[in-house]
Amino acid sequence: MLRQSIETTVTRARHFFGRCRDSCEGVAAIEFAFIVPIMAVMFIGAVEMSQVITVDRRVNQVASSTADLVARADTQISQTEIGDIMRVGGYVMVPYSQAPMQIVLRNVTSSPSDAANAKQSWICTYSGTGQSQACNCTNTTYTLPSNLVTTNDSVVVAEVTYLYKPLIFDYFMKRGTNNGSGTYTLSDTIYLKPRSQAAMLLQSNNTPCPSPTF
Repeated sequence: MLRQSIETTVTRARHFFGRCRDSCEGVAAIEFAFIVPIMAVMFIGAVEMSQVITVDRRVNQVASSTADLVARADTQISQTEIGDIMRVGGYVMVPYSQAPMQIVLRNVTSSPSDAANAKQSWICTYSGTGQSQACNCTNTTYTLPSNLVTTNDSVVVAEVTYLYKPLIFDYFMKRGTNNGSGTYTLSDTIYLKPRSQAAMLLQSNNTPCPSPTF
């Protein structure tokens, strides 16, 4: 009697597991549950990637447009004109916020005897936060890429940085970066030769910045 009960139980278990093995009900739901996380990550990643590529292109446009406008200037350029040019860079970033953006414009001149020896005659900095501007005459050494200029030559340098904050992965970037800011720095530097000759920045007393001394 006991043996017959065991055999009956074993037979029923075999039939049950056999039906489970051969059953196709719910397979699609299980496969979908496996695929959904992968598809979600791929979709979110695609959105993030397209966003950061677009912002990076805007940063490139800001650098090229500001450098080009300064390079088109005549022999002198006022701080008001520099401010207008930098604000144009802020408009280029629309619809993205210009608050994380910083623009640095320089005029760099090489030595009459040594092209590798270059100094900046003036520098202007623009911060997207508060849209503040600061300009100064300088006579400091600046390193240019090799073979960019010849002796007694000038170049306009536009440096743009943008602290990009991801739309969705901000939490993960905060945990992954040392400063915990959750931002990724996008940057670009453009070098352009003046159209005619280097434009010297006018100081507040309306006198141009002196040429660098070598």
